[in-house]
Amino acid sequence: MLLALQQRLDAVLSADGPQKINSCGQLVPVAQYFIDLRVVATLVLATWPEASGFAATPTLAQVIGQEAEQRLRYSRRRASGVSKRPYGINSLLSPMESPLTMGAVLTIAERMLDGREKRWTRMVVRPLYDSALMLHRDTFRKLARLSGTSSALQEVLGAAKETTDSSNPEIYIRGPRNG
Repeated sequence: MLLALQQRLDAVLSADGPQKINSCGQLVPVAQYFIDLRVVATLVLATWPEASGFAATPTLAQVIGQEAEQRLRYSRRRASGVSKRPYGINSLLSPMESPLTMGAVLTIAERMLDGREKRWTRMVVRPLYDSALMLHRDTFRKLARLSGTSSALQEVLGAAKETTDSSNPEIYIRGPRNG
């Protein structure tokens, strides 16, 4: 199963591979797909065991659980130390040491992104994002807007809708108003 994942990813990255690939029910450039994959994998790991039902086998679920616990312990140590930022974006995006764990997490992320409809992807990914926001709002908002993330994933996460409405000029008025 993990070998099949590796073969699929290799095929996408090959010189004669596709220019676009499905992410959240929409064709996106391959580079954006891999960033989407990274974001969703991070959400899977940060909110574990919420996505455990998507694990291919109980053994792979256990491996992911161990990695998630280790990262949680690390983030708690950071929070009690000098940093005070328990969920720094760089620590979340750092690669896993175990290829088995990385493959297990990527398999789940790939399945979640492969939904043919944005609605399905929203149904499975958005709860992870909402749970992650409860852990550390600022960090996971940054993750949702990570440079290069597809607009399809940003819409699924609700990040694309969180822009300021510039149609109301009163938002930008500074100082006292003239009556």
